[in-house]
Amino acid sequence: RTRGRTTRCNSTAMGDEEPQTQDMVTEPPEPGAGLDDADEGAQAQKAAMATQNKMNLQTAPIRTYLDSTVVPILLQGLSALVKERPANPVEFLAAYLMQNNPQKA
Repeated sequence: RTRGRTTRCNSTAMGDEEPQTQDMVTEPPEPGAGLDDADEGAQAQKAAMATQNKMNLQTAPIRTYLDSTVVPILLQGLSALVKERPANPVEFLAAYLMQNNPQKA
């Protein structure tokens, strides 16, 4: 027993009774409820997913973050670098990354 706290246990003491569950009841939507424009809804969902993905990337482990953001374009740039073999590879790679930035709008 803890002093000054109330604790609740969801399981039964002897296990001879089943735990109680509360059934969720969902009501059907009202007529006319929802989106007026399906395209607008699709755009909103896409924007919401992009925001969620950004938030997930912010908390992702380093390897996952890099694999999702930098590695694909970096591999393409390195592949182009090897094919061209320019005199100044660092400048070539920097220019490639700037010209092919997937986040550029």
